[in-house]
Amino acid sequence: AADDPIRLGQEPSLAFAPTTVSSIDLAGTLPRLWVYFLGVFGPNGPLPLHLTDYARERLRAHRDPTFSRFADVFHHRFLSLFYRAWADTQPTVSFDRPEEDRFAAYVGALFGLGMGSLRGRDSLADQVKLHFAGRLAAQSKSAENLEAMVAAYYDFPARVEQFVGQWMDLPADSLWHLGSGAPLGAGATLGSRVWDCQSKFRIVLGPLTYEQYQGLLPGTAGLGRLVALVRNFIGDELDWDVNLILRADATPPFRLGESGRLGWTTWLAGKPRRESRDEALFTPLHHAA
Repeated sequence: AADDPIRLGQEPSLAFAPTTVSSIDLAGTLPRLWVYFLGVFGPNGPLPLHLTDYARERLRAHRDPTFSRFADVFHHRFLSLFYRAWADTQPTVSFDRPEEDRFAAYVGALFGLGMGSLRGRDSLADQVKLHFAGRLAAQSKSAENLEAMVAAYYDFPARVEQFVGQWMDLPADSLWHLGSGAPLGAGATLGSRVWDCQSKFRIVLGPLTYEQYQGLLPGTAGLGRLVALVRNFIGDELDWDVNLILRADATPPFRLGESGRLGWTTWLAGKPRRESRDEALFTPLHHAA
């Protein structure tokens, strides 16, 4: 209490409180704030009314605040605890004191961000994770939730294509050999790889402007944040890739001497394009910054 930047007290009054705050005094070493609620005085206080009348009469008629100031020793403690309990459940108040933000710890604990050692661990800001706490904490990791988060964070169209097929290489000890006891239809596989369509999805972003397209290319911070967002949602259990769609009218003409990334931002075309470009397809985990 000695370190508090303000002193709190109650105004002794017999009237029902018309407002919450009575007055504030900025004179002196510390500001003083007087309120009407949560004190020992008044019609709602625990003390008999004649003590409120006595404190009020001494303060106004005799300019003697001794009794009121003595009661304010307890009022300051009551009101300080009341404010702290209220602030712990208010994100706007806690945002002013990030080192003491207990509300963020409460919400973060729902999806694995409750401890301080778990914060700031990737390129996605913790405030973004807290904003999507309801979706990150959901037990069902649906494509709809991922679509909604990506679209809301980047503010452009996004969709998730499920069951994207891919070839998966088999480890050497899982290959079938002549003479082994693998039954047909159960353990016998011809070849060194199998086609799988249940462990990969694709995030399609766009149509995008040229600036948005550049901000999500391999090696950019924007792509790193996308990787962090997806990892916070589903972890590393599934494979996924990204398909960037560039608007047809956003394709820049290629000119010698200008900066460009071969294979990403350079196109040889003599006529204006009428369809969006969707050639940018890559696995972000191989290129994230």
